[in-house]
Amino acid sequence: MINDIVVDFNVVFSAILGVGHSYKIFEINDKIKKFNFIAPQFMYVEIGIHSDEIIKKTKFSLEKAQETIKTIIEQITFISDEEFKNKTEEAKQILKGHEKDIPYLALALAKNCKILSGDKIFKELCPDTVETPREILNIFESLA
Repeated sequence: MINDIVVDFNVVFSAILGVGHSYKIFEINDKIKKFNFIAPQFMYVEIGIHSDEIIKKTKFSLEKAQETIKTIIEQITFISDEEFKNKTEEAKQILKGHEKDIPYLALALAKNCKILSGDKIFKELCPDTVETPREILNIFESLA
C-alpha cells in the first residue's frame, strides 16, 4: 500500500543537495514506492526559481544534480492551494505562530496524512503528525 506523506521544502532541498537521510529516503522510495510524496504547489515554483542556485550548492556534478532534481520532482505530486485552503485556519491555530509550516500542515489535514520534516519545532507542535527523516528511514528498514 502506498501512503501519502507531505514533504516540506527543507527535506526536498536537502535531498536535492544529496545530503543525509533526506537523500536516502528519495533514493529508496524511488525503488520501493512506499510513499506518495505530496507538497503544496508553491514548492515546485520555488525549486524552479532557485534551481541554478541549488545546482551550485550540490555535491554532485551538473549532470548528476539535474538527474537528482528530476528523480525527486518526479516522486512529488504538487497540490493546488485550492485543495487545502479550507484547513489553513485550523493549521494556524495548531501551529501558534510557526507560520512557515502552515501550508504543509493544512495539506496534511486535508489529505489526512503525515508530514516528513526535520524541523524540530514543527515536530514538537505536531508530534503525532510530523515524522522525521530518521523515522521514515526506520520504516524502510522495517520493510527489509
